[in-house]
Amino acid sequence: MLGRRSSRQADDRPHGLVSFLKRWTIPIIGGITPVGLIVVNIAAFIVKHLSEFRWTITVAAFVSSMMLNSWMAVNVFRILQRRRPDHSLVQDRNQELVLVGGVGVVIVVSVLAALFCYLGLSDANSLPNGLTFFSGALAILLPIVLQSAFARGRARRGGETLVTPGPRGAPQPPPAPPSSGYTPPRYLPPS
Repeated sequence: MLGRRSSRQADDRPHGLVSFLKRWTIPIIGGITPVGLIVVNIAAFIVKHLSEFRWTITVAAFVSSMMLNSWMAVNVFRILQRRRPDHSLVQDRNQELVLVGGVGVVIVVSVLAALFCYLGLSDANSLPNGLTFFSGALAILLPIVLQSAFARGRARRGGETLVTPGPRGAPQPPPAPPSSGYTPPRYLPPS
């Protein structure tokens, strides 16, 4: 009986922004001070040991820049391939050149990002500075904006299907592009 009453009361609660604010305003305000204290202590510890954290943050900046820039380059290449299939950069004969050039650009940009990060953290007395803060905020927003843009592009064309269903539901490999020399793997139907 008690379980029925509580589930009925949960269903009778109003939903929406006003209801959310009524329930969560005081706990959120109460949690701001402890979170602020923790953040200040972590920041003070990092500033005190900035030389050790400087290398760690620089390596992390290089790795994240490599991953983000590689992901972005692959998606830009796919968009170019889809929109301009006759362009010379997406032709099979130029595939190795584009790959080597793209990897080179990604490495150079990642090294520069790591270098600027290392130089920006060189002096604890110059922190916080606006350039470091805004470049960090941009670095947080960039993957989110790019992901939404690439997802919107995929949604417009109906998504990507790498494996198409064949007869009797057995997956079939995608058709090979002409003159690529690619031989798709054979799939055995489920038994």
